[in-house]
Amino acid sequence: RRGEGIRTLLWTFIKSFQALPYVALLIVMLFFIYAVIGMQVFGKIAINDANPINRNNNFQTFPQAVLLLFRCATGEDWQEIMLACLPRKPCERESLHEEDLSCGTNFAYYYFVSFYMLCAFLIINLFVAVIMDNFDYLTRDWSILGPHHLDEFKRIWAEYDPEAKGRIKHLDVVTLLRRIQPPLGFGKLCPHRVACKRLVSMNMPLNSDGTVMFNATLFALVRTALRIKTEGNLEQAN
Repeated sequence: RRGEGIRTLLWTFIKSFQALPYVALLIVMLFFIYAVIGMQVFGKIAINDANPINRNNNFQTFPQAVLLLFRCATGEDWQEIMLACLPRKPCERESLHEEDLSCGTNFAYYYFVSFYMLCAFLIINLFVAVIMDNFDYLTRDWSILGPHHLDEFKRIWAEYDPEAKGRIKHLDVVTLLRRIQPPLGFGKLCPHRVACKRLVSMNMPLNSDGTVMFNATLFALVRTALRIKTEGNLEQAN
């Protein structure tokens, strides 16, 4: 039992890798956009080792901007970096055109707060949502009839009844039921001969033109899955 739980967790981790690249791509886009904006807006602020904007934390180059944003995403003194980017901060000498020119802007409030909110509450939750969705799918009890079985039945039925007449040929029923997973259907592993015997035992109503109805087929499957015994007229039982 413990081994089964560990296998489920490992399989959830593996299945999550299929969706995690899309989340990672979103993170890369977010960091790229904010890094470029940061270089344009805060890239001229003077570097001072006594301030949060220093030789290790600055927006003067793209790699440094990405590293600074990564630090902000972890929540380490991001508000201090934001305050260091406000107006009336000294500029780098190479960027000065006038002696009294100062760098920084109030846009720093919107820039850093929005970036931290997106990283802390959106990106991390996306990772958690992907993992939890796969875990729920793998641990779901598929033996219990639920809405997902009805959705699967309607989706596969529509392939055999594209005009939505509510009826299909009785020859297609076996193929249809083998495509539907148990407990509602037979599953693809069910041999054709066994599927035919099970279909006959269901006593499904057959129309004079050799077709079966949607409702009659669905009710017969549900009745069989739940092992409900009926007597008399099958249409009245359905």
